[in-house]
Amino acid sequence: MNYLMGRIPLMLEIFINGLFILIYTLKKSKQVPELLSQLPMNFILTHALWIIPLILFTTLISNFLKSSGFEDFFRRYIFSVIIFVPLLITWGDLEFVYWLSAVHLFSTVISFYEKQETTKVSVSGTSSFLFSLKLAPAQVVLLSFGGLIILGALVLILPVSAAPGRSIAFIDALFMATSATCVTGLSTISLPDEFSIFGQMIMLLLAQIGGLGIMTLSSSMAVIMGKSLQMREQVIMQDVLDASGSEELLKLIVDIIRYTFMIEFVGAVLLTVGFYQEGFEIGQALYFGFYHSVMAFCNAGYALFNNNLEDFKFQPLVSITIAFLLILGGIGFSVLKDIYETLKARRPLKTLSLHTKLILSVNLILIIFGTVYLFFGEFLHAFQDMNTWQRFQVSFFQSVTPRTAGFNTINLGSLHPHSIYLIVLLMFIGASPGSTGGGVKTSTFAILLQSVTATLKGKSEVEFFERRVPATTVVKSIAIFIISLIVVSAGILVMMRLEPDKSFLSLFFEVVSAFGTVGLSLGITPFLTILGKLVLVVIMFIGRVGPLTLVLAVGSRVVLPSKVEYPEGKVLIG
Repeated sequence: MNYLMGRIPLMLEIFINGLFILIYTLKKSKQVPELLSQLPMNFILTHALWIIPLILFTTLISNFLKSSGFEDFFRRYIFSVIIFVPLLITWGDLEFVYWLSAVHLFSTVISFYEKQETTKVSVSGTSSFLFSLKLAPAQVVLLSFGGLIILGALVLILPVSAAPGRSIAFIDALFMATSATCVTGLSTISLPDEFSIFGQMIMLLLAQIGGLGIMTLSSSMAVIMGKSLQMREQVIMQDVLDASGSEELLKLIVDIIRYTFMIEFVGAVLLTVGFYQEGFEIGQALYFGFYHSVMAFCNAGYALFNNNLEDFKFQPLVSITIAFLLILGGIGFSVLKDIYETLKARRPLKTLSLHTKLILSVNLILIIFGTVYLFFGEFLHAFQDMNTWQRFQVSFFQSVTPRTAGFNTINLGSLHPHSIYLIVLLMFIGASPGSTGGGVKTSTFAILLQSVTATLKGKSEVEFFERRVPATTVVKSIAIFIISLIVVSAGILVMMRLEPDKSFLSLFFEVVSAFGTVGLSLGITPFLTILGKLVLVVIMFIGRVGPLTLVLAVGSRVVLPSKVEYPEGKVLIG
């Protein structure tokens, strides 16, 4: 209670800043909902010029009193001081107050994840606000992604985010922010035509944060700045990243950031060369290379071309580089780390962990199967005007990209229905655990198949590579698969009711693409109704945070042991 009382100035600051930013944003975008139209907006905006600095000043005084001295105060709250001084210098400039308030609000929200050190000599600390609420790990993930989506939508409806002469409706901003944060790639409006450079960079930032995970980024910043994670924060991060201990967790957090930026940098260099060879100027090629490298590794699927990557289907340096970025981003960070450490130590590949062997095997099988099927299935249809090498390039790329990527090098509408259905299956399976992708995950799919095989052979245990999979993991895999089927089936049913003029195959494809955070579409996304877009927003959100995570978040945080153990009873099945 004392902790929350001490946070009253901060909470008041967040409320005032948030209200001011919301009203100013809606007024500038000329999209004021009827619910807010009754508010005295001009009165609020005018008085915000002195209320916001006053609230910030009060917060600074409160923080100074809690600090152990000037050095401690400036070390921890220098950003707030940097914001406060320009507010005084530019007194009366509403536009400047808006931008400073937005930046400071973002930094304040990020501070919710930080551990607040005590002012005493002891090494103990108090939990951050978010962790003091004693939320379950799944609930922290939900709140983090939900908050980022709302913030991203408010930024995207600003005039500065739209291309000259264009404006972005709030429903489209919400959809695009959700799609980017959930690294999906579905678009209701054209990214290159409707967004300015600023808007495109906001989409890129949302995809990068969404791909890595907000918790991962905040924890990595704490580690880089030399701060230690509290026990509760470590438990939550271990749940998010599936780490077995605190030491492994800290190494994994650092490695995630290191591997991400290293792979994205190499991919950006290769793509820059590829775009430059295609005739783009060096500056434009560099921008395209950097942008698509991040979008590919994060499995976001947004391209800066209206026909996606169809113009580069026969450019190996572009299509093959993006395909391998998709694969690296989709196999999971723990797999990348295991492979790197094995190669670095020059150990034989058989020493790889069971998880790595399983993920690599399933990914290889799915990629080969998809490539061969599309190669021969579309040989005399969609690929009839291509030579053998070109057919292989397109088949390989379209086999990789349904695994939650969203890029395409061929018009999907030109494919046979059976090829489209194969892509739907690949989208539903998705990427691997701990990656930037979605879907039910390759390991879940493999465990289910092996479980069926074990049942048919009369075995009581699921085994891979002479290792036994725990029964709890098998049960969890079944739960994820069943919940995913329910979500997708319900989504298709609702979309059929809301979009009666769309074909079943298109709606089926769209829902699975949203759930798997893929981003591929048969072209109906821009023509959906507002309710249809909102349904896809919900499905994308569920697909990114994970269906099981969502169930755990809204369910009880404490599982009580049963007080009564009932005798077994027979149930006929099959």
